[in-house]
Amino acid sequence: MGDTPAEAVEAPQAYAPTTATMVSAPVIDVEYIKTFPGILKIIELFLGFIAWVCIASSGYCCGENFVMFVEVTAWLTTILLLLVHVLTLHSKAPLSALPWPFIEFCYHAGVTLMYFIAACVVSASTGNRSTVWAAWYNSTYSAASAFSFFTTMAYGLDTYLSFSAWREEPPINRHMTPDPPAQPAAV
Repeated sequence: MGDTPAEAVEAPQAYAPTTATMVSAPVIDVEYIKTFPGILKIIELFLGFIAWVCIASSGYCCGENFVMFVEVTAWLTTILLLLVHVLTLHSKAPLSALPWPFIEFCYHAGVTLMYFIAACVVSASTGNRSTVWAAWYNSTYSAASAFSFFTTMAYGLDTYLSFSAWREEPPINRHMTPDPPAQPAAV
């Protein structure tokens, strides 16, 4: 047995967390409003606003309640979606993991369908008034019908753009290195 000097053993250091809390203010991306999807969302908001104001300014009942629900809900949700893009919230931490192009495609496809149904309902309601104010009702319903169809077309275009963006998005695991190609077996 050899005598070797005992090595000094260092005491373990106390654990000190190294995480730091980072607070980042939302970045306002005004350039998004200048892009085609941003301009299209503003057009949707403008046309949708006119459509639901026309319905709201007249006495509505029955099917028009559905029209108001669709138009106001789509309008508020589009404002929210525009804010998500302008404030770049879609790239911030819990929202960045979501498949935004697919979410937008589903949203726009659903809104396009619902807006089309609402536009058909308000078109069918035009001319159904037999009161003293029938001409006024018919003109506001005609305007609401036209603007509802215009808004439907805008959402339809946004559906197409969202679908194209979703199909062009690389798969989630694209950043991983692919498996090497198989080597031919040696004979």
